[in-house]
Amino acid sequence: MGDTLRSIILAKNPTLIFGVTEFLLASISLSPTPAFVPLVLLLTTMRIHGLRIACRSTRVLELLCSWVAVTAGASLAHYSSATNALTSSSQAFAAVAVMSAMTYVLAILPFYVDIRLNRKFQTVWHQITFLPVLWATTWAIVSHISPVGRLLNWSPVSPHPFHWLLPYTGPMGIDWAVGACAALCSEVAAAWLMGTDSDDQLVNLSTSSGEAQSNRRSRSLLTLGTFLVALSIPSLYVSLPARIDTIVDSSPLGVACALPSVHKGQNPTLGDFIAETKKLTSQAKVILWPESAVMFNSRGEREAAFELLRKDIQKSVVGVAFEEFLHEDPSKPGESRMRHNGLALVHGGQAKGEEVVQYYKRNLVPLTESFSMMPSIDPPAIYNFELGPPKWATNSEWSSSPNHTRPVPITSSICLDFAFSSAFTSLDSRPALILAPARTWDSTVSLAMWEQAKSRANEIGSMVLWCDGGATGVSGVGGGGISEIMQLGTGSWTRTISLQFPFDQRRTIYAVVGDFGVFMLLVLIMGGSSVAWRLPALSGSLSRSRSVLQAVPLFRRLLPARQRDQENLIDVTVPGERQSLLH
Repeated sequence: MGDTLRSIILAKNPTLIFGVTEFLLASISLSPTPAFVPLVLLLTTMRIHGLRIACRSTRVLELLCSWVAVTAGASLAHYSSATNALTSSSQAFAAVAVMSAMTYVLAILPFYVDIRLNRKFQTVWHQITFLPVLWATTWAIVSHISPVGRLLNWSPVSPHPFHWLLPYTGPMGIDWAVGACAALCSEVAAAWLMGTDSDDQLVNLSTSSGEAQSNRRSRSLLTLGTFLVALSIPSLYVSLPARIDTIVDSSPLGVACALPSVHKGQNPTLGDFIAETKKLTSQAKVILWPESAVMFNSRGEREAAFELLRKDIQKSVVGVAFEEFLHEDPSKPGESRMRHNGLALVHGGQAKGEEVVQYYKRNLVPLTESFSMMPSIDPPAIYNFELGPPKWATNSEWSSSPNHTRPVPITSSICLDFAFSSAFTSLDSRPALILAPARTWDSTVSLAMWEQAKSRANEIGSMVLWCDGGATGVSGVGGGGISEIMQLGTGSWTRTISLQFPFDQRRTIYAVVGDFGVFMLLVLIMGGSSVAWRLPALSGSLSRSRSVLQAVPLFRRLLPARQRDQENLIDVTVPGERQSLLH
């Protein structure tokens, strides 16, 4: 049975089987919110496929078939979000097909380099861990040069077993784990594919060099598998949010997202947002408006609107997301004026003109925003909001400072900016809360951006208040043990969160070392070949457990006592081109 299945996969209908498998896995795993397990299975299939065709005369044709299959699957996964962005369904499918095809070319590069250079490494550990380093490095580079950051990356979103690594390794650590799982699975699958029917028949004669090579490969695979299992164990621990009914070591903070309801086809006005904000001030100290909530034609109009807002917001701070027209260029009269997309912090203690315009959007959505808006080059800053005591605590219990307040460091970013892992690398300290106004056109896109926002918050050890003004956008609070979607579409909401007190403003490891530091760590792990085959304990355990593992045909190929008589199924249809799926 096993030999028959292996023959079908590798000899009878390999191109069809690999193509259909890659199409199905791509349609499942390459959605706007990629899933961990399907993505690992896709990469495993692609690596085995690549190893099979590497030395064949038909490799170009088979690679083209793989390209078409994966592109079609990825296009299908993104189709619904694209149709809501463009008026024509054919244009939508064409757009996602082009993007998916380009992304496939980027994704195949690590496999190509791995196949070309893998055998040049002297140790099995280097060979196995080379692909994970290439995979993580490729997507780190792509995310820095892509106009949409990590949105099109083949990177999984939570929940998955390695999400806890974000404060330490950032997204590169997650990508390395994906690549490592794919490398391990492909080695195990290749061992099975290269097996024969005579799994129980061992040949007594074998070379000592072949047995030594097999033992080294076994140790390396078991070491990598053990390492990945160890890395997944912390995810079993449930991280609970801090309590909100105590002020000894935490600061309860009410947050809100102002999403006023209006009649279908209408947009909320400045008056609607101000009226909605006044309703929320009794429950929330930080209130956020969605991206591009209001439009201002001049700075004077903006300041007048902020003065109107200050009249009755009590001691709350309001994050006003707005668009503002830039000054007209006198040398180009009649030309369309560009706009800024910004966020200002407004509270009652400010005088007119003293509002804190904290942030302007730096990364604009291609086509829809890039021609009409001016991107900013200024990084986000931190604003210290002075939080007063809750109603059930006295001033002296809350704080010993003269004004009896606790500082809450707040920063901000806007929608697409969260797709870039470098969004907050310029900050010198850790913020307690990130204000994140957004406006998306589809629920799948909103979910994708919501996942990106949570990742950025976890990377720097903060919390994010996500407020999406899209008709089907999701809004919620993420980070600090919370991952809660509070609202879908319009409708204001409030949530009480708890911040650490005194707040630790030291930056996370990833915020300090960045992608380059993580890259050096991954290279160091790859260089640790001695871990894979010089551990006496591991060697001893292999000897003791060999009889148990050999009872399973799949592991028997990985832990052979003697050389097997293998029928090479790779070159059945192409005589003279002999190769092995195992390096």
